[in-house]
Order: sequence, then structure tokens, then C-alpha cells
Amino acid sequence: MKKINKIICLSLSAMMLTAAISGCGAKGTTDTADAVQSEATGEAAPAGEMSRDNTMIYGAEFMVDKFNPILGSEYCDAMIFRGLMKTDVDCQPQCDIATDYEISDDLLTYTFNIRDDVKFHDGTTLTADDVVFTISSILDENVNSSIRSDFLLVDKVEKLSDTSLSITLKEPFPALLDKLTVGIVPEHCFEGQDINTADFNVNPVGCGPYKLVSLEAGTKCIMTRFDDYYGDKAQIENIIYLYLPDYNTRALQLKNNEIDFTFVEPSQIKELEADENLDVYVIGSADYRCVMYNFQVCDLFQDVRVRQALNYATDSQAVVDAIAHGYGQIAYSPLQKNKFNCEDVVKYDYDPEKAAALLKEAGWADTDGDGILDKDGEKLSFTLTAPVDDEVRVNIGTYLSSEWKKLGVDCTMSALGWDAIDITKCESFLLGWGSPFDADNDTYRLFTTGSADNYGFYSNETVDKALSEARTKTEDADRAACYAEFQKAFAKDPAYDLICYLDALYAGNKRISGPTDKVLGHHGAGIFWNIEDWTISE
Repeated sequence: MKKINKIICLSLSAMMLTAAISGCGAKGTTDTADAVQSEATGEAAPAGEMSRDNTMIYGAEFMVDKFNPILGSEYCDAMIFRGLMKTDVDCQPQCDIATDYEISDDLLTYTFNIRDDVKFHDGTTLTADDVVFTISSILDENVNSSIRSDFLLVDKVEKLSDTSLSITLKEPFPALLDKLTVGIVPEHCFEGQDINTADFNVNPVGCGPYKLVSLEAGTKCIMTRFDDYYGDKAQIENIIYLYLPDYNTRALQLKNNEIDFTFVEPSQIKELEADENLDVYVIGSADYRCVMYNFQVCDLFQDVRVRQALNYATDSQAVVDAIAHGYGQIAYSPLQKNKFNCEDVVKYDYDPEKAAALLKEAGWADTDGDGILDKDGEKLSFTLTAPVDDEVRVNIGTYLSSEWKKLGVDCTMSALGWDAIDITKCESFLLGWGSPFDADNDTYRLFTTGSADNYGFYSNETVDKALSEARTKTEDADRAACYAEFQKAFAKDPAYDLICYLDALYAGNKRISGPTDKVLGHHGAGIFWNIEDWTISE
């Protein structure tokens, strides 16, 4: 990592990072005198008595409305919850609550021993019962878990003793250890409650280094250090997430010392670098930006030549240079930052002439002279949606709308707030995605037919077969072959117009220390992976 002053690595994008990290937020106000835990009493300090000395205020782009790992992961999960495993600086799974594990010779049974000193925030001790409950609940079809597909190859989870359990698989699944970073929840908190609507979801009890003090939906979330945490005690006593969706507001409040750390946009870097009180961080990421084609909502995309034409008509280098201000690189594969990346795929280098030829071959022509291509009485027209608070995505959408119009494509750019967006109903959407972890993580659930995060309803038999087989292969060479097959098929029959990977851009005041150069995930997921080591100087 290089701190611009100084930190540089790879790539990410403004918006979703904070989306998840926000957890709770503050609508443009930073009244930092709200409740946090007092060192003297251990109770929440009343308004006006909060010490700023050992409190970090994070300006968050999004709120989180549920704190429950069973239902799905959030960026602040690792602060409140911990799993059997955790990822290290190289994004590899290591033991956390688990002390060790054994894998059977047939690779179908994993036996875990767990720590006996893990306390939940309510003072109860974590046991194997809680682990079994967490995984079983994710698999329960009555539970609205967005990560169920991660555990579909689990056949059963069994308690062996209070400090040991076994997980039996239907088929070998080398990505299992990555999946077991999911936070463990206390079974007793859900007695007699529906997991989907339980009070726990807004009043969570975890075993992580921080516990929730208060949550004001749509405004802010306050956490304080959990002194009975089994790991290294956190250095920072209190953390406040303020919901600040506007990136200009976040930058202004950072400069005014109203917040301590936040995600920033590429256009803000030079100004923030010039502030002697701030550090700017450019951190590597596996996060890419793309146009998602929706095959269910827009029939135009059923013809692969239309999608290929739009891909060829996208000048990705211009996006990196002018919109990302150089903080990124051209994308050609969703696994480009993974060890199973395959470079031998179709790459859509900018070629407007080839794009025009493909549309002509597909039967599109401007028969009425209005500048827009048509076919059988239908205009080549669709809407491209982007979240309004994401400067990079809005600028990419505006640029593509203008560039594609030169091709005779009527693409209307629509910038909306997240509360008005349903990605599954958008004709096309400027999406952000990517993972630095096992290749299964953000491929199977995105691109296989009917999978949970396949928002564009993409379906390709070769892709389905390759990704399904890749899950169960145990040798890297075999997995590499499967993922190569996936990437080649995906490139020829694209679900996305892959544009660029973006660097994760953060800024913080100089009293904050701790961010490292670990490659981050989707929208900066993982920035607080080592939060226990972060410090605040006086």
C-alpha cells in the first residue's frame, strides 16, 4: 500500500465501499456528542459528554439496515461478528474462532475444534451449538439468506462437543474455508423468533472486537470496544458510522475535522492531498465496474451481437484516464485479479467500426434518418441506470450514453437514489462487483442460471457447467481449467460490458493509523480487516 503522502495498489470504486460499511448513518449532520461508552462507567455516555480523543468517526456512504450474518454480509460485520475462519493480509483463510481443523481423506468431512474462551457481547459463551445454528439457518429455505448458495454443498453440520463440530459435504468444496469467515450468532437470541424479522437484526449480539451501543436508522451507528473480546484488544475505544451519502459533504467534513476517515472520489484526490492535515490512501482492490445487461427486462440483449457491439464501442482506457483519473485499469474478466485469471479470452478493445459492423450484421439500420438505429419497427433504445451518489458510475453512464449515440444507440442515462433502484428491473445497470478471495466467491452466485445475485438473469450452459465443476475440483490445475472455460464462454457471450477495475480511494486525518495494503473486495470490503490494530494519536 502506498500512502499518497503516502499508499498505492490496485483498484476499487467509490460507492459501495461505504455502502456496506455505513451500517448506520447520519444524514449530513455530525453531532459527535451523541452516546458512546464512557471509560469510567462502561455505560453509554449522554449527549454532550463524549470524548473525541479515542473515537473514530467514519463518514459512510450507505446505511446497513440489518446486522445479521445469516441474512447476508455487511462491511461492518467483522467489527461485531467473527467466524470460524478469518482472512489474512494475503486474503487467505486462517483459523479465528476455530483453533484447528482436519479434513478427511475423501475431502468430504471437516472437523473443527473451537476456542473455549469466546464470549458474546451479552456475556454468554460461544459453543459449537451456535456454529451449527448459524450454518443450519443459512441453509434453511425459510430464512431469507443472500449467501445460501455459498453453502449448498454442505450436507450436514453436527456438534461433537461444546468445543468441536463437523461439517460434511455432498461433494468436495475447496472454497469452504473462505465461506466459514461468516460471523457466528448466538442461538439463544433467536428463541421463539423469526430470523428474518428478529429484533436481533437491529440489536445484534456478536463476539467481535466491538459491540453496538446504539443505532439510529438512516442516521448513525455507534459501537464501543468489547473488553472481553478473545483476541487482541482494539486500540480505538469508540467507532461512529455517520451516514453521509454525498461525497462532497464527506470530503468537506473530513477537512473540517468533523469526521476522521472516509471513502473519496478520484476527482477529490488532488485537493485532499494538498491538505497537510490529511493522509490519502490508494488501496488495491478486486472491484470492477461494468454495465450489466438485463436479459429479462430488455429483449435487445438477447442478440449477443448487440452486447458485443456495445462492448466494442466502450473506450475503457478513456474511462480510466478521464473519469477514474488514472486510479484503475482496463477490465476484461471478472477474475482478472484472481490466481485463476485467464488472459486468453476475447478482449473488447475499443473498435467503433467493428461495433457498427456487428449491429449492421444483426439487422439494425437507421431507416428513418433520425440518427437512431431500428429494426422491425423497434428502436435500438434502452435505459442505463446508475446510483446518483456515485460520481464515477454517473460519469461513466453519461459518457457511454454520449458515445453509444454516435453508433446510433439511444441509451438514456438515469441517475437515481438507491431507494428508487431495483437492479432486477433495470434494463441495464452500472454495476460494481469483485472479490479478492476464492474464485467461487463472486462467480457462481453471479453468473449461474437462477443464482441469488444474477440480477440480469444471464444464462449460459457452458458457464453453468464450468462454474459448477470448478466448485468441486480439489486440484488447482483442474480448477484453473474450469475457470478458464468459464472466462472464455463469458467473454464470447457477455453478461456485462466490463469496463475497468478501480482503486479504492480513502482519506483520513493524520491522527488515524492502521490502513494496510491488503487487496480489498467489492466496494472496498475489508478496509477494517485489522481494525484492532488501528490507533488514534492525540
